[in-house]
Amino acid sequence: MKKVALVLSSGGPRGFAYIGAIEELESRGYEITSIAGTSIGSLIGGMYAAGKLPEVKDFLFSLNGWKVFGLMDISISRNHLVKGDKIIEALQEIVPDVNIEDLPIPYKAIATDLLTGEEVIFDKGDLFPAVRASISIPSLFRPVKMGMRTLIDGGIANTMPLNRVDRTEGDIMVAFNVNDIDVDAIRQIIVDEADAAAEKEQAALERKAENKAVIDSVLHNGTMTVSEKIRLAGMHGHKRLQEFFTREEEPQKNFEPEANYFTILSRTFDLMNHWNTELMMKLCPPDILVNMPLDAFGAISDYARAEEICEMGRGLMKEALDKYERQG
Repeated sequence: MKKVALVLSSGGPRGFAYIGAIEELESRGYEITSIAGTSIGSLIGGMYAAGKLPEVKDFLFSLNGWKVFGLMDISISRNHLVKGDKIIEALQEIVPDVNIEDLPIPYKAIATDLLTGEEVIFDKGDLFPAVRASISIPSLFRPVKMGMRTLIDGGIANTMPLNRVDRTEGDIMVAFNVNDIDVDAIRQIIVDEADAAAEKEQAALERKAENKAVIDSVLHNGTMTVSEKIRLAGMHGHKRLQEFFTREEEPQKNFEPEANYFTILSRTFDLMNHWNTELMMKLCPPDILVNMPLDAFGAISDYARAEEICEMGRGLMKEALDKYERQG
């Protein structure tokens, strides 16, 4: 049985992919002997290390939009929008309190000291406070006070803690990165969206010209009878109604740089995670790297798509393991 030191990056709802990835590893006979994670990686990794991932998976799969909103204990505060207590309380109903040092495999969660910028590594003490600190996305979740420290999301200091996972002789390091950016793909999406916008504008101009022609005929065409004008106006109105009710739903734009405050903040944080991960992988390359596109998921509403994201993670891990085993 091949031993695996597993590293899970930060990445919001994309981190649900780790569930499928872990299941794929185990189904193929790989033994996870240690785990390190940041933010959502610390949460999923911690639940796995505690032996409760199947139960947590069932809970996450049960979430819909309303349930996700119900877990957001909104707070009117100067430094956060969500307290973050309800999420941890929901998990504590599934996973009993446990100390990290008592987990069956070595586990580390990463947080960041807001004041000093230092990386804070949790490898002992209560599991849930460590996870809560690691997932404290700046401006979204309330920072966590621990002694003299104020802790925020570990992705600020170490998005992909390749250098923190415990190693054992003969193991392989498997890293799952959910912050991958395909620059060429993004550029193509931007071009495609610009082309679609131009086509939409041209179609609107053509409809406007056609509407004007019909109105001119109805008002100013002296050769047409009143009944012919009424019929023409009715046919044109019916055509426009048909177009309205049969039109295809506009796809959501992938990139709207001026969409809103939260979109800009979230995108900035994601980009930082991507480049931090790129640097860490150069310093400490894993044996197997699984990449998931940054733009695959990321909205708050995507927390209600756990099953879909999980299956994507399973597929990506399968591809990576197939490639590794062929080469080995």
